[in-house]
Amino acid sequence: MALYRLIYVSQAVSGLEYPDLVEIMEKSERNNKNVGITGMLSFGDSMFLQVLEGSRRVISQTYNRILLDKRHVNAELIDFSEIEHRDFDLWSMKVVQFGNQAQVRNIILKYSSSEIFSPISMTGKQSLSFLLELTELYHKGLVS
Repeated sequence: MALYRLIYVSQAVSGLEYPDLVEIMEKSERNNKNVGITGMLSFGDSMFLQVLEGSRRVISQTYNRILLDKRHVNAELIDFSEIEHRDFDLWSMKVVQFGNQAQVRNIILKYSSSEIFSPISMTGKQSLSFLLELTELYHKGLVS
């Protein structure tokens, strides 16, 4: 089976709160596990950056549903490509929320023009590298 990765960015609507993120994660975990999608959703500075991995058809269907979600606007596709293996295979979906931790700001600056999280300006490779490094911080307990 061919595997694909989709990465997109979007902006949270005003008033989005932590319980909304928990709801997104719980629903995504249930839905994604049933259809073989893995991935991660990161959130900071009112921006979402998400990666989905799985079959092309299921990723396309999932992304189309995501676009209808009223908790975000201005969704923009960053990358959609065939991959050799999954990088987020431990999670059917994990939401990682970050704030102003120095380690996170250093990673943001590594892949962006400023310390403000603006994934809209990242390439697909930069986005993936950012998400992988953020995953490492999560496993070390430095972000939640």
